[in-house]
Amino acid sequence: MTKRLFGSILLVTMILVMAAYCQTDSTADIKSKLLEYRKGVWVSGSGTYTVWTDNHYFVISHTGDTARPNLYFGASQVEFHNRGIARQQVIRYRKPPGGDVVAFRESVIREDHTEQPMATDTSLFTPGTCNIKDGIIYDAVTEVTGDYILLATCNEDKIKLFNNGVEVYMPAGGGEFYSYRVEEF
Repeated sequence: MTKRLFGSILLVTMILVMAAYCQTDSTADIKSKLLEYRKGVWVSGSGTYTVWTDNHYFVISHTGDTARPNLYFGASQVEFHNRGIARQQVIRYRKPPGGDVVAFRESVIREDHTEQPMATDTSLFTPGTCNIKDGIIYDAVTEVTGDYILLATCNEDKIKLFNNGVEVYMPAGGGEFYSYRVEEF
């Protein structure tokens, strides 16, 4: 009888542990999922290349032709959080067709040759909206499923980041623009 009782208790305990584990859905650690879904080299149909690492992302874009190039280069610091992605541009070089060059550089290197991290305020992550404060953009998590994470970004635009290496940029004005992860690291 004692063996039988012990076996029953063990079985019930295992079932409860498994049930608790199964109820911990894929949204439990959104920060890890954002990093996992995002990290790598991305290419959009318009010829934009974006590289996401643990702490930075870099964008290179060229459209148009040599007579009227549309160039953009940027480097940003990035932090992943359970409530969204915070990003701060450090370097920007933009040359629109027929326009003047716009360049920007933020000094983030300290005297000891290390990088000054962003000073984020996680209370600025508000589902459904993008907040900007002190040059930091807070793209907030709006929805999480087993297949994707939906982020609210600037100008009421949305980004749907899928777990299979597909991103859909959805401007508030309509349309969808796809990017694909071509290298994961």
